Amino acid sequence: MTSLNLIQLNFETGGYNLLARVIINGKPALFMVDTGAAKTVLDTDHLQKFVSQTELKRNPRKNLAPGATSVYSYIANIDTLEIGSVVIKDYKATAVDLSALNRSFRGMGNPQIDGLLGCDLLRHCKATLKFEERVLELGALEEPTEEPKNAVIE
Repeated sequence: MTSLNLIQLNFETGGYNLLARVIINGKPALFMVDTGAAKTVLDTDHLQKFVSQTELKRNPRKNLAPGATSVYSYIANIDTLEIGSVVIKDYKATAVDLSALNRSFRGMGNPQIDGLLGCDLLRHCKATLKFEERVLELGALEEPTEEPKNAVIE
Protein backbone atom coordinates (compact mmCIF):
# COMPACT_ATOMS: atom_id res chain seq x y z
CA MET A 1 0.00 0.00 0.00
CA THR A 2 1.25 3.43 -0.90
CA SER A 3 -0.10 6.81 0.17
CA LEU A 4 0.33 9.84 -2.08
CA ASN A 5 -0.07 13.35 -0.76
CA LEU A 6 -2.10 15.28 -3.33
CA ILE A 7 -1.99 18.93 -4.36
CA GLN A 8 -5.31 20.78 -4.10
CA LEU A 9 -6.26 23.49 -6.57
CA ASN A 10 -9.05 25.77 -5.31
CA PHE A 11 -11.28 27.80 -7.61
CA GLU A 12 -13.37 30.93 -6.99
CA THR A 13 -16.44 28.92 -7.98
CA GLY A 14 -15.99 26.76 -4.88
CA GLY A 15 -14.77 23.75 -6.84
CA TYR A 16 -11.37 22.14 -6.67
CA ASN A 17 -9.15 19.53 -8.28
CA LEU A 18 -6.59 17.17 -6.79
CA LEU A 19 -3.23 16.61 -8.49
CA ALA A 20 -0.84 13.68 -8.08
CA ARG A 21 2.89 13.64 -8.71
CA VAL A 22 3.88 10.61 -10.81
CA ILE A 23 7.04 9.50 -12.61
CA ILE A 24 7.00 8.58 -16.31
CA ASN A 25 10.17 6.96 -17.66
CA GLY A 26 12.15 8.54 -14.80
CA LYS A 27 10.75 12.05 -15.34
CA PRO A 28 8.33 13.84 -12.97
CA ALA A 29 4.79 14.45 -14.18
CA LEU A 30 1.67 16.04 -12.75
CA PHE A 31 -1.67 14.23 -13.20
CA MET A 32 -5.13 15.37 -12.21
CA VAL A 33 -6.99 12.68 -10.27
CA ASP A 34 -10.12 12.26 -12.36
CA THR A 35 -12.72 9.79 -11.09
CA GLY A 36 -14.87 10.75 -14.08
CA ALA A 37 -12.27 9.62 -16.63
CA ALA A 38 -12.71 6.00 -17.68
CA LYS A 39 -9.03 5.76 -18.69
CA THR A 40 -5.75 7.28 -17.64
CA VAL A 41 -4.53 9.61 -20.40
CA LEU A 42 -1.54 11.79 -21.20
CA ASP A 43 -1.68 15.20 -22.86
CA THR A 44 -0.41 15.05 -26.45
CA ASP A 45 1.27 18.46 -26.00
CA HIS A 46 3.34 17.18 -23.05
CA LEU A 47 3.96 13.65 -24.27
CA GLN A 48 7.31 14.42 -25.90
CA LYS A 49 8.75 15.10 -22.44
CA PHE A 50 8.33 11.41 -21.67
CA VAL A 51 8.50 9.44 -24.94
CA SER A 52 9.90 10.12 -28.40
CA GLN A 53 7.58 11.13 -31.23
CA THR A 54 8.39 7.91 -33.08
CA GLU A 55 6.67 5.86 -30.38
CA LEU A 56 3.29 7.41 -31.12
CA LYS A 57 0.69 5.32 -32.95
CA ARG A 58 -2.66 6.58 -34.22
CA ASN A 59 -5.50 4.96 -32.27
CA PRO A 60 -8.31 3.85 -34.63
CA ARG A 61 -10.99 4.36 -31.93
CA LYS A 62 -12.48 7.79 -31.27
CA ASN A 63 -11.64 9.53 -28.00
CA LEU A 64 -14.21 10.72 -25.48
CA ALA A 65 -11.87 11.79 -22.64
CA PRO A 66 -13.08 14.64 -20.41
CA GLY A 67 -11.49 17.95 -21.36
CA ALA A 68 -10.20 16.63 -24.67
CA THR A 69 -10.52 18.95 -27.67
CA SER A 70 -10.08 16.27 -30.33
CA VAL A 71 -11.97 13.04 -30.94
CA TYR A 72 -8.73 11.33 -31.94
CA SER A 73 -6.25 9.83 -29.52
CA TYR A 74 -2.84 8.23 -29.79
CA ILE A 75 -1.20 5.24 -28.15
CA ALA A 76 2.27 5.61 -26.62
CA ASN A 77 4.42 2.93 -25.01
CA ILE A 78 5.54 3.96 -21.52
CA ASP A 79 8.43 1.84 -20.23
CA THR A 80 7.80 2.71 -16.58
CA LEU A 81 4.93 4.56 -14.90
CA GLU A 82 5.40 5.10 -11.15
CA ILE A 83 2.53 6.20 -8.91
CA GLY A 84 4.00 6.24 -5.42
CA SER A 85 5.40 2.74 -4.83
CA VAL A 86 3.22 1.25 -7.59
CA VAL A 87 5.45 0.62 -10.62
CA ILE A 88 3.77 -0.26 -13.89
CA LYS A 89 6.00 -1.63 -16.65
CA ASP A 90 5.24 -1.49 -20.38
CA TYR A 91 2.09 0.62 -19.97
CA LYS A 92 0.19 1.41 -23.17
CA ALA A 93 -0.92 4.98 -22.57
CA THR A 94 -3.59 6.84 -24.45
CA ALA A 95 -2.63 10.42 -25.34
CA VAL A 96 -5.28 13.06 -26.05
CA ASP A 97 -5.35 16.82 -26.53
CA LEU A 98 -5.88 18.41 -23.08
CA SER A 99 -4.82 21.88 -24.24
CA ALA A 100 -8.20 23.48 -23.42
CA LEU A 101 -8.02 22.20 -19.85
CA ASN A 102 -4.42 23.39 -19.51
CA ARG A 103 -5.27 26.83 -20.93
CA SER A 104 -8.01 27.13 -18.33
CA PHE A 105 -5.66 26.08 -15.52
CA ARG A 106 -2.93 28.46 -16.73
CA GLY A 107 -5.44 31.32 -16.96
CA MET A 108 -6.22 30.88 -13.25
CA GLY A 109 -2.54 30.78 -12.28
CA ASN A 110 -2.51 27.02 -11.73
CA PRO A 111 0.10 24.54 -12.94
CA GLN A 112 -0.50 22.68 -16.17
CA ILE A 113 -1.08 18.94 -16.01
CA ASP A 114 0.58 16.20 -18.00
CA GLY A 115 -2.42 13.88 -17.86
CA LEU A 116 -5.43 12.47 -16.08
CA LEU A 117 -5.24 9.62 -13.58
CA GLY A 118 -8.41 7.74 -14.50
CA CYS A 119 -10.61 4.98 -13.15
CA ASP A 120 -8.78 2.21 -15.00
CA LEU A 121 -5.65 2.53 -12.83
CA LEU A 122 -7.56 3.70 -9.75
CA ARG A 123 -9.71 0.57 -9.86
CA HIS A 124 -6.91 -1.87 -10.63
CA CYS A 125 -4.86 -0.44 -7.76
CA LYS A 126 -7.88 -0.54 -5.38
CA ALA A 127 -7.54 3.19 -4.78
CA THR A 128 -9.06 5.04 -1.84
CA LEU A 129 -9.33 8.80 -2.15
CA LYS A 130 -9.40 10.70 1.15
CA PHE A 131 -10.61 14.15 0.17
CA GLU A 132 -10.25 15.88 3.55
CA GLU A 133 -6.67 14.64 4.00
CA ARG A 134 -5.78 15.10 0.30
CA VAL A 135 -4.37 11.56 0.21
CA LEU A 136 -4.64 8.85 -2.43
CA GLU A 137 -4.03 5.32 -1.16
CA LEU A 138 -3.10 2.65 -3.69
CA GLY A 139 -2.56 -1.08 -3.40
CA ALA A 140 -0.50 -3.23 -5.76
CA LEU A 141 -1.62 -3.19 -9.38
CA GLU A 142 -3.91 -6.09 -10.26
CA GLU A 143 -4.06 -6.69 -13.98
CA PRO A 144 -7.58 -7.24 -15.34
CA THR A 145 -8.39 -10.89 -15.99
CA GLU A 146 -11.03 -10.26 -18.65
CA GLU A 147 -10.89 -8.49 -21.98
CA PRO A 148 -12.68 -5.12 -21.87
CA LYS A 149 -16.13 -4.98 -23.44
CA ASN A 150 -19.08 -2.62 -23.52
CA ALA A 151 -21.37 -3.53 -20.63
CA VAL A 152 -23.57 -2.12 -17.90
CA ILE A 153 -23.12 -3.89 -14.58
CA GLU A 154 -25.60 -3.32 -11.78
